[in-house]
Amino acid sequence: MARAKRTERSEARRRYRAATVGVENGDAEASAVPAAALPRESRDRRPAGSEPVAAPGRAGFMTSLRAAAGPVDVRGDIRALPSVLVHSRAGWVPALLILGTATAMLIPSLSTNQFVVLAGNVVLQPPPMIIAFLAGMLAPRGAWLMGGLMSLLAGIAFIVVVTATTNSLVTPLGFTYVVSADQKMAYAQNVLLTAPIFGIAIGAFAGFYRRFLNMSSPQRQGARRR
Repeated sequence: MARAKRTERSEARRRYRAATVGVENGDAEASAVPAAALPRESRDRRPAGSEPVAAPGRAGFMTSLRAAAGPVDVRGDIRALPSVLVHSRAGWVPALLILGTATAMLIPSLSTNQFVVLAGNVVLQPPPMIIAFLAGMLAPRGAWLMGGLMSLLAGIAFIVVVTATTNSLVTPLGFTYVVSADQKMAYAQNVLLTAPIFGIAIGAFAGFYRRFLNMSSPQRQGARRR
């Protein structure tokens, strides 16, 4: 009885080694071996009847550029704007940065902090390049529209901060003069006119750059599909 058990174990080990070598060499005979008998790293984890999926190839540089710079679907981007604002980070991440920075600049005890001043210059001060680029990179579609919209929001926040906190200015030569209401109004009109236009351009570039990265890197495409 003990000898028979040893013989069966030896035969099982022989079949296991044969199946392992057959899988590694691609032998047809190995396909008849049950999957449970194969080593874990040699098992086919695809569903039964599915075709093998080939890894996407890397597109050429010029091909990726042409594909990334495709035509803009203006009407489709406008229709998708509510969904993008609600369901993507392109809406709430830049908006939180803008509102948080503006709130900090309106608090006297925080407005002089060097990090708050730096955030105000980077996030709010026109032209708001960083915030428009961030919105365009995060937008699943309509990057140009999100860039313009977030730039407009940043411009409005900066106008509020300047109107509430700036009553006088000091020139580089040391002269101080009072800022009138008409000057604040003219500055606000200039910001509201230029900030969205600049933001649309930056957002469009960010969307183009994001598409170019996705098309030129198969690994990024595979990660998005998973």
